[in-house]
Amino acid sequence: MFIIFDLKGSVSIMTPAPKFLETLPASWTENDKMVHVANKDLPTGTKYEIVESVPSDRAFRDAWEYQAGEAEKESEELGAFFKVSYGHDLSASEQSEVDAFLAAKAKEKQE
Repeated sequence: MFIIFDLKGSVSIMTPAPKFLETLPASWTENDKMVHVANKDLPTGTKYEIVESVPSDRAFRDAWEYQAGEAEKESEELGAFFKVSYGHDLSASEQSEVDAFLAAKAKEKQE
C-alpha cells in the first residue's frame, strides 16, 4: 500500500518501511497502520489517500498531479504518547498529560 499526497503541485508517494509497520500494534488493520504513518509523517492537515498501487511507468512521473478521490483523508496530529515515542516536540499541556500518566504508573508500581 502507498500514501499519495500533493507536494508543491506534484504527486508524492510514500511507501512505509515494512519493519516499521511490524512495530505497530498487531490488532491494527493495514489501513489503520497506514493512517498512523500519514499522521506521523505528514504535516497536520495534509490531504492524502491510501492506495493499493501506483503506476509502474515512471517516464512522466514529474507530470503526475494529485487529484482528490472519494477516499481522501486529512492527516491529524499525533497523540502525546506517540509524539514522545517518535521524539516530536510536545506542547505544555501534552507534557503535563504525559507527566501525570507516568506519575500515576509509578505510584501503581509502589503499591
